[in-house]
Amino acid sequence: MERFRSATWWRGSHHRAGHVDGPRSSWRRGMAATSAALAAATVLGACGSTHASAASRVSSAAPATSATSYFKGKTITLIAPDKPGGGYDKYARLFAPYLASQLGATVNVENIAGAGTVEGTNQMAAATPNGLTIGLVNVGGDIANTVEHVPGQQFNLAKLSWIGQPTQVPNVMITQPGSGITSFSQMRHSTSPKTVVDIRSGVGDMLNRVVLGAFRISNKLETGFQSVASLKQGFLAKDGQIAFESLPPLYSLIVGGQAKPLLYTGTVSLPAWKKALTGVPSLQSELTSAHLSPKDAAAVREALALSNLSDDFAGPPGIPTAELDALRAAFVKAASSSALQAQAVKESLQVTATPGATLAKQVATALSGGSAIAPLVGNG
Repeated sequence: MERFRSATWWRGSHHRAGHVDGPRSSWRRGMAATSAALAAATVLGACGSTHASAASRVSSAAPATSATSYFKGKTITLIAPDKPGGGYDKYARLFAPYLASQLGATVNVENIAGAGTVEGTNQMAAATPNGLTIGLVNVGGDIANTVEHVPGQQFNLAKLSWIGQPTQVPNVMITQPGSGITSFSQMRHSTSPKTVVDIRSGVGDMLNRVVLGAFRISNKLETGFQSVASLKQGFLAKDGQIAFESLPPLYSLIVGGQAKPLLYTGTVSLPAWKKALTGVPSLQSELTSAHLSPKDAAAVREALALSNLSDDFAGPPGIPTAELDALRAAFVKAASSSALQAQAVKESLQVTATPGATLAKQVATALSGGSAIAPLVGNG
């Protein structure tokens, strides 16, 4: 487990934000306390991806709800379950100053990396349920890891206190410009095996196994990578021809010409992301045009639903209703802030928030669903 000094966001009159790009950790977990697994295709796509600076101040705003007086003057720890610069860190640092503003509180962003995102989420879930410790959770990866029997997860997703999802984070499959792979369609019809750099467990690993398996793409997974940072290094060193991970940390490779996008999942509304993915097919469109078996098609639909459930704000089980409602209201107001939206665009990040109550229903649906992906991911 790696712990990093937190950045503090507090009430004040000036907000300064800077850009960081970097890893998004991913080795994830095996969900100990929940039995069933996976998102059925009916799970709604939610929202998420964000980022801001490491030292920022924002003006204090009126209380989000009457319960906000409880938070006024207190310190909230917001756990980003990865290293500074990673995907979850970006979400935390974009939202922290605006949550602080809405609640009249100090918000400390604390990076706790280890076992992908599991160590940070374990610590968040074990905290006192008083609303003063919250964190970002990789729901899709956690559920996928249940199916893959990855050990180490010490929390029950069904019992967490869901606050909201910033946006639906697209995932993107990339290759090197000189790899000889020109498109996803060409790769599908090629008989030569493709080497894929992969972080064992989590959403990227699940998408690799499901997509490569369902579309019958000959491949070899290189799973020795522990974070998106090391995955990017391996990709650039040509340890593999293919990578499939969250778009935000791979975006700089695409716009810098170091990676060619082949396929993406999720909803893309941010103009910068749309431009980067011009002419690139979505996994949904490839599924529609392909003639997969019913079982393989069901696995792809389930993988798509799961990939929509990640990067979610939550607190420990049992946060009192009034305090949870205040956190949810503060999240919605923060997400709709024109200043936050402008900052997100500046950081090339998409924000289309899903409220906490809706997110809680989506997670419940996912946990009660069947597991179509199990035949493709269960024996990794």
